[in-house]
Amino acid sequence: MFLTEKEILDTPVALAKTCEVFDKQAKEIADFFAANTQRKFTFFGCGSSYMLSKSAATIFAAKPDTYASAIPAGDYIVNPTFWKETVKNSIIVTISRSGKTSEMVRAVKHIKENYGCPVISLSMKDDNDIMPMSGLDITMDWCYDNSVCQTRTVTNLYAAVLLLAAAYSNDTVLAQSVKDAAKLNADFIAKNRPVLEQIAALDWRDVTVLADGPVCGIAEEGALAFTEIVMLTGRYFRMLDYRHGPIVISGKQSLTLMLLNPSEDSLQGDMVRDVMAHGGPVVTVSNKAENIYGATAHIQIDGIEDFAAFGIPFIYLAQMTAFLKSISLGGNPDAPTGLDAYITLK
Repeated sequence: MFLTEKEILDTPVALAKTCEVFDKQAKEIADFFAANTQRKFTFFGCGSSYMLSKSAATIFAAKPDTYASAIPAGDYIVNPTFWKETVKNSIIVTISRSGKTSEMVRAVKHIKENYGCPVISLSMKDDNDIMPMSGLDITMDWCYDNSVCQTRTVTNLYAAVLLLAAAYSNDTVLAQSVKDAAKLNADFIAKNRPVLEQIAALDWRDVTVLADGPVCGIAEEGALAFTEIVMLTGRYFRMLDYRHGPIVISGKQSLTLMLLNPSEDSLQGDMVRDVMAHGGPVVTVSNKAENIYGATAHIQIDGIEDFAAFGIPFIYLAQMTAFLKSISLGGNPDAPTGLDAYITLK
């Protein structure tokens, strides 16, 4: 078994532990927010973790009286003066697998020295380079991915973002939705593996992922999974915004994954039909049991109330489809050419 597959399949176990650690650290998290009452957040990441930062900023910004933004750490260290007003008086949240990526460490060091912002660190490595500068550390070393491409790590970092948002805003529905997604994850994986094998066997050479709202970042990470694991082009766009130009790239060898928001049918249904008209395979994912739009395949996400938590089962679909496609093409998903687990700048 490839390491990538092993780590993907271990996700349900890791998610259960992540939920447990948030329960255990509930008082510590509450005390941190009681001591740091500013309602402004800046999320930092690199690559996959920057994509997760986009979801995080979207989710936090939707909370009452809260401002949130996401900055790529590399962008910050190139021009920190530009970002001064964005980061000042905010709570900094770093999202990182290793906590050692140079851009992240340099960004946090600059912010601490110049603005003294409190820092929350979400990572998979204890005693990393960011932790000495942080006031709240949530370390999930049980889901550190040893393969180059992040799978289990990404899913758990996303779950951590949702649980942090729930703790910040006392959102019991979101918290329970994450726990429900974790409990249902093993069955979801087992149930949907056969259809993903069928999808991977189809003739496609590029992938587009469409989704909106709080799942924007985890959906973009889904597109990146195809780029990294299979080394086929993966792109992400907002659902209806896809019509505004990018849809022209869709063709008969274009796979499109569409995560549909349960709050609306008509506009999204029209979008599904528009994409299908381009001739490529289309996979719809929603809370509905039936394939109501006649897509190539349809996958149901059931038993989860908050749409943000749909991102937890959805990212599995992207990761496993990418893995299976890589195997079918004779690739090595554990060692994509020219990619390192984390970047160290000179």
